[in-house]
Amino acid sequence: MTTVFPPAAADVADAPVADVPFAEAERLDRLLGDPWVTDNPFGFAAGAARDAAQEYPAAAEARLRAEGFHLCHLPAALSGNLRSFEDTQILVRACARRDVNVMPATMFSISALMTVLAAGTEAQHQVVAGWLREGRTIAFGLSEEQAGSDVLANSCRLTGEGALHGTKWLVGRGSSASAAVIVARTAERGAGAFTAVLLGPRELADPRVRRLPPQRTTGMRGIDFADLEFDGLVVAPDAVVGEVGSGLAGALRAQQIVRLMSTAGCLATADTALRTALRFAREHRTGGERVADTPYGSRELALAAAELIATDLTVLAAARQVHVAPGAFGLASSVVKHVATRLTAACATRSRALVGARAVLRDGPGAVLDKAVRDNAMVAVIDTSVLGNLRALAMHLPAYATVFADDPTDDTAREAPDPAPERERRLRAVFALGDQELLPELRPAALDLGVRPKDEVLLGFAAHAGAITAELSGRGEARAAELVAEVRAALAAVVRDAADAQRDRARSAKVSPEPLDLADRLCVLYAAASAALAWWYHRDRAGLYGGAAPGDTGWLTAVLALLTALADGRDPRTAAYRDLAPAGRLVTELDAKQRLFTALPVRLSDSGEQTENDRNDRNDRNDENEEVEER
Repeated sequence: MTTVFPPAAADVADAPVADVPFAEAERLDRLLGDPWVTDNPFGFAAGAARDAAQEYPAAAEARLRAEGFHLCHLPAALSGNLRSFEDTQILVRACARRDVNVMPATMFSISALMTVLAAGTEAQHQVVAGWLREGRTIAFGLSEEQAGSDVLANSCRLTGEGALHGTKWLVGRGSSASAAVIVARTAERGAGAFTAVLLGPRELADPRVRRLPPQRTTGMRGIDFADLEFDGLVVAPDAVVGEVGSGLAGALRAQQIVRLMSTAGCLATADTALRTALRFAREHRTGGERVADTPYGSRELALAAAELIATDLTVLAAARQVHVAPGAFGLASSVVKHVATRLTAACATRSRALVGARAVLRDGPGAVLDKAVRDNAMVAVIDTSVLGNLRALAMHLPAYATVFADDPTDDTAREAPDPAPERERRLRAVFALGDQELLPELRPAALDLGVRPKDEVLLGFAAHAGAITAELSGRGEARAAELVAEVRAALAAVVRDAADAQRDRARSAKVSPEPLDLADRLCVLYAAASAALAWWYHRDRAGLYGGAAPGDTGWLTAVLALLTALADGRDPRTAAYRDLAPAGRLVTELDAKQRLFTALPVRLSDSGEQTENDRNDRNDRNDENEEVEER
């Protein structure tokens, strides 16, 4: 096995990218320059100015395309740059933190691409890959305004004669794309009533296709979201992606990857928001004290940091799971989307509040934070609806009731030989964060829509929760052990209640919000399980988040304290500050070391590194806050 955390790429700048994980992300970040420099066209100030003017990021798009960034989601077998989705996640976050609009400017083809890869022919794979390599954008049309999140109510139709009629709503890059994949109705009812078709530049130039003007949006300003109208466009038989009637299944399988990758936008905006607030809070004073050192400021920074760390761990594990076990990825893809949108929205909003009155100004940190919050909200709905995602999640929960039905305090069960060595191998691969060699090539066709109990994280946590609790207790980490046990018990309760609700019509999703509330709670607990497993598989290795000592539980305790509070329906501010404080110290250190806010070692080009005295002063103040709370 390779070393999990090799030297940072900035220390080996001339090394081939393939030799150092995440070197390409670091190289692009250096190429784009220090984002804090106000006259940097790829910096925070320039992004905020484009947002105010609703301008498309043309210069950033051109620069990134010249570097092959637009091919970071195209598999290498099709002459793309995809090494793994873990690698692509980091690459996208490093670029999109400056302006999340670089994602739709360069990557809005991912939905169409993955639909074709999941369901299309080899010839179609080559066609779409060729278009991407040429720099073309392929739009994706699934949603319709009158149907909302109920895609089965869509009415855009492909007739038996091959004529396309109807309208697709808010199509990303709809007014400028060179090609499109459109999912249209070909039968009257059911999931098998839809077919996907691939339209090229010639078809989109046909007068029977009308591109409506882009609609104005609150976030991602400057990106065109336009309706596409079809009035009898004739579609050739070989344009059908896969089989007639398989369009919705193919699109939904593809959306599993799209949901995963959209979370890079969530984390990018949260990284920028938290980093901006952190620097402001360190530099500005209230009553003679730095905002970051006040009891309120230090707690809010710690909470925002815990929200971001929890999201980061859940996303990284999911980005690896889609390679390791694509057939078991359906639940994880919905969970990671919900977790990322919920927690990073809280992180970004909390960060903006820390700036106080300056948050309302259209220049400086207020402009950067306002854009981050609005763009983050756009990412939440860009590829799925919150309601539709929770409905999909609710269908999975009852099947896990038996998985969590055993007694987690039974030591004999913990000590028994592993009944599933193959699952253990997969789990080790999922949580060997940073190790690219353990990840097989992406297999979109292996993605599955079933709801059987097969998710690697849930099954792995059910199997290991007792051992993790015992290990933490044995190391003297009583608080972390207590929190892991709480997560295990809460998961058992959630899936049990979901199974009970499934049997009781009075508690079904059609008449009660309970199943969706349980799905929401499951997502929070799933993130906690991901964090616990990440600690478990790194407990004797180089530390996560900037090289903390192997087995360090500071970040784990902070994340679990946050997530158990949320799972209980409590305001996370009720969590003990002494539990949360390590997260605040961690992001402060990462920013000082010019590192991306992630478990992985990714160096940034940002200026403004703290002095050693500043860091020591900050840590001393956090220790004082903890002592005050304990007293």
